[in-house]
Amino acid sequence: MKKRKKRKKRIRKITKRKVRKKIKKITKFSKKRQKQTKINKLKDEQKLKKKEEQKLKKRRAKAEREKLVQLEEARKLNEHRAKEEQEEKERLDRIYKERIEKEEKAKLVVLETAKKLKEQEEQKLKEQEEQKLKEQEEQKLKEQEEQKLKEKEEKRLMEESSPNQKIEEARRLKEQEEQRLKEQEEQINQPEEEKKE
Repeated sequence: MKKRKKRKKRIRKITKRKVRKKIKKITKFSKKRQKQTKINKLKDEQKLKKKEEQKLKKRRAKAEREKLVQLEEARKLNEHRAKEEQEEKERLDRIYKERIEKEEKAKLVVLETAKKLKEQEEQKLKEQEEQKLKEQEEQKLKEQEEQKLKEKEEKRLMEESSPNQKIEEARRLKEQEEQRLKEQEEQINQPEEEKKE
């Protein structure tokens, strides 16, 4: 009986030891496994982190490239717009200059025409004045000729008539001469007044 008990105790001890060893092994293995799992997890996390970082870098690089492209496009657009504005300004300047030149030419034509008309009018007036003076001169010469003939005729008649008649005739001739001179002065003065006007 006692032997049995001892044997049982020994078996129990042995089994306990074995169980402990197994448990130790299991716990050790479990710890190793957990450790490995943690390491693997950390490695995976690091890999994921690296991948995320790479993705982020790629995104940043892509965003930077897109930004540079957009800036280049904006610069080109601004240059194009500035060029168009400059061309439009130059076109408007040309139109404005052409319009001013046309207006200046039209003004010159109008002034030239007015000048020619004025010159023609002055020439016409001058010719009319000369014609008038010529006619007056001819009239004056004609009158003088007639007067001379008349005087000759009167002189002849006076020589034939009595002395009293001669005196009367001389007085009348003198009055006529004074009248004629007065009329001539008036005719000469009249064109001068017209010129002043």
